[in-house]
Amino acid sequence: MKLTLLNLTQNILSALSSDEVNSISDTTESLQVAEIIRTTYFNIISRISIPEFEQPIQLDPSLDPTIPVLMHVPEGINDLKWLKYFNSNVNASPTTSTHGINVDISPSFPTPSSAPGYEYVTILPPTQFIDMINGFNPLDTNVDSFTFTDNIRGFPGSYVFYYKDNKQPQYCTIINNYYVVFDSFDEIVDSTLQATKTFGLGSIIPIFKMEDSFIPNLAEEQFPLLLNEAKALAFFELKQSAHPKAEREANRSWSSIQKDKAIINRPTYFDQLPNFGRRGYAGTSYFKRMGWDR
Repeated sequence: MKLTLLNLTQNILSALSSDEVNSISDTTESLQVAEIIRTTYFNIISRISIPEFEQPIQLDPSLDPTIPVLMHVPEGINDLKWLKYFNSNVNASPTTSTHGINVDISPSFPTPSSAPGYEYVTILPPTQFIDMINGFNPLDTNVDSFTFTDNIRGFPGSYVFYYKDNKQPQYCTIINNYYVVFDSFDEIVDSTLQATKTFGLGSIIPIFKMEDSFIPNLAEEQFPLLLNEAKALAFFELKQSAHPKAEREANRSWSSIQKDKAIINRPTYFDQLPNFGRRGYAGTSYFKRMGWDR
């Protein structure tokens, strides 16, 4: 069962044999306990991956035609899992090789045409990304550059970044957990990369409100862990003593969470078995075809 901040505070105060309260702000001790719960909450979420904190996001655009491949991570996003960008250029088609093709044979099926849709953008570490764009030839007509200025950490600097202006973005890098620099954009479609065309999955930074009715954003089975960890910490900080029972229960909850973590979002044992059959999709699971078992 999920508990409010007031419920958690009252439970811990009762274990401490303290005065009853109707609000977390009634006494100095109740405020101390509420702060301990807050600290414990952030300690827990820093150690485990909570699916409730992951959600689809869109990047913030630069809106500056002089830096068309620069975007920003929205405020409140802690981590970007993956990113896609919408390819709306239906006239673009992949380059195909003519080597070994018999031009006398007419195809018996229509040639597939590209359609608008989201395409993955590979997120590279800054070092690999910079090495890649430094390989662009600035003398080519499709290669442009912009000056990247960074002062977010108090160390100002200006750097030249190259990019291509005639293709769908394929790679990007994230600098200072804020700037997102892409390798290219298609100037035929847009003057800059558009926020509405980005689609990613990110982890949000959780919010903890010091309010009586606030319910921490955890699964129901994780509330015993929060309560017992906070109770053990409260006994240590407020009474300078241990609470062995709370510590044992917290350890049991940690063991349960680690056990569940090993099977969530994992393929079944059958899907993990090697495929010794013929090559092709018929003898493989969808999980393997997507490469999610790697």
